[in-house]
Amino acid sequence: MTTEWHVLGAGAIGGLFAHRLTRAGHKVTLLNRRGLACERTLIFEYPDTTITECLNDEPIEHAGVITHLWVTTKSFDVVPGLEAVLPRLSPDAHVVVVANGMGYHQKVAERLQNQTLIVGSTTAGCSKRGHNTWVIAGSGETQLGCWLHPSTAPDWFKDFSDQPWRCEWEPAIRDSLLKKLAVNCAINPPTALWDIANGDLLSAKWLPDFNAALDELAAILKALGQATLAREIHASAHRVAHQTAANTSSMRADFQQERPTEIEAILGFLLDDLLPSAEGSIPLETPILRGWLNSVRTHDLALQSRQTK
Repeated sequence: MTTEWHVLGAGAIGGLFAHRLTRAGHKVTLLNRRGLACERTLIFEYPDTTITECLNDEPIEHAGVITHLWVTTKSFDVVPGLEAVLPRLSPDAHVVVVANGMGYHQKVAERLQNQTLIVGSTTAGCSKRGHNTWVIAGSGETQLGCWLHPSTAPDWFKDFSDQPWRCEWEPAIRDSLLKKLAVNCAINPPTALWDIANGDLLSAKWLPDFNAALDELAAILKALGQATLAREIHASAHRVAHQTAANTSSMRADFQQERPTEIEAILGFLLDDLLPSAEGSIPLETPILRGWLNSVRTHDLALQSRQTK
């Protein structure tokens, strides 16, 4: 059954999922804030082939009803983006949010009424070159699940089962998001601050600090009651760094392209929102993670100052 999807946030990951939804047989329309309605040609470069898609691109303020919305904006744009499109959502719409970090999901849920909120994460490797070209480095793994309560997968999810990219329905999606958050806390800030590829974290120069940060993360996860994640965080982060060795993290790319980072939804959320409510009477010492958070915040403030002059 063909489903009509609207994609909000056609960056690297947004364009990739627009492509994947099209490959799965769905009709896809991109949403833009430029006020223009047009047909947009997207080019997807795989290691062994190139695929071109022609998709409708329409203003976010368009009058048409949206029944299925896929949101892949930056974390700080998720809530404003949803608010802009809320008047167009049908009462029974499905809203899928795949973005970095945490802290915004509950705000999204509060703005929906009877619509279904599905959230997830992905390890897909994809970057944008220019306005209309996507370079796909790896299919990765994608997990989706209902935010408010465990649920079976919706009918449209069945169309993903026979695709060449891996997508799983995860009833315990909040645990999966926390695991992804912890790994992002370990990989994104240092690769941005040190200007290195993910795999360089495993080199002799950077590994001691990387492991020390993972020790801090393990203590935080244990304080949060996530004993299994605490035991696994070293192996998980090392595995991701190894599997994505040549990749540039999203935060490093933000540094390089002078864009604001998503530090508040990643390390900021962990240290300033989750940790204070869980650590009890004995504060945890997190000098490495706190140092990374302060350094990235300083970078973002300096960037904001330059851009407002």
